[in-house]
Amino acid sequence: MRYRFHDDWRLPIEPGQALDRGWTAANGQRPVAVTWHWTATATLAECNALLGGDDAAFKGRASAHYAVGRTFDEGIARYVDLGDRSWHAGKHQTLRFDGRPYAGPDDKGARTSIGVETVNLGYARDGVPAAEDWIRAHTVDGQRAMLVQPWTDEQVEMMIAVGREILARWPHLCPRCHHGHHDLCPGYKVDPAGFPFARVLRGIYGDPDLPDVWTRHWTARGRRSSLRALGYDSAIAVDADAWFRADDLALRRFQRDQGMVPNGLFTTAVCWRIHDAAGG
Repeated sequence: MRYRFHDDWRLPIEPGQALDRGWTAANGQRPVAVTWHWTATATLAECNALLGGDDAAFKGRASAHYAVGRTFDEGIARYVDLGDRSWHAGKHQTLRFDGRPYAGPDDKGARTSIGVETVNLGYARDGVPAAEDWIRAHTVDGQRAMLVQPWTDEQVEMMIAVGREILARWPHLCPRCHHGHHDLCPGYKVDPAGFPFARVLRGIYGDPDLPDVWTRHWTARGRRSSLRALGYDSAIAVDADAWFRADDLALRRFQRDQGMVPNGLFTTAVCWRIHDAAGG
């Protein structure tokens, strides 16, 4: 193997650490989903300092089950055992991973899902300039266009290895159980916009025919095109590179017709529902 898993940064199970023992009875003593994140750091070492070990910078505030480096030399860090809960999501959460409304503590990301951090600078901003290959992606609410650092081929291979380890422990987790932090906390979190879900999940599940319901929906153009194909026409030019009020209303009509929360948020759950409505 060209990379390895590192256990040097495991969090001890003791008071004051950002984890809890076991999974809750509300979800059958098991996780129900996998939440993918980006670190907004350049290296795995930086993420380890923030989230790993017995004296992390975010001690008692945040953690994750894994962090995946950008290169094989960095490898993968394990922070929390898959049998326990990490505090990786839940602050300002408004939705469940499946798009339904957040109803209370039992729906909290930290209580329901496995958290995987991926080393990625995130979006271009002051002090973080974009390179030529950065990905254009809109936020879940469509109001902000970003340029996002792409994930490396080596990193994708390691993310697949992490996913397979998760699946070996919790085989009930299906492709539709995977989502991003922004799906739980839209408006508060934007990560991991532009994430290569199709490549990663096809590798985890060994299914090259797994539909890519994500990539075309990274941008306003792709979202508008999919809605129009289903009869939800906003009357905005298809190639318009922004998300308008009319687009928001078209999305809300689709969500309402599908029995979803008509919140105007283009989440992973919406991506899957569009796929299903189009006939799979």
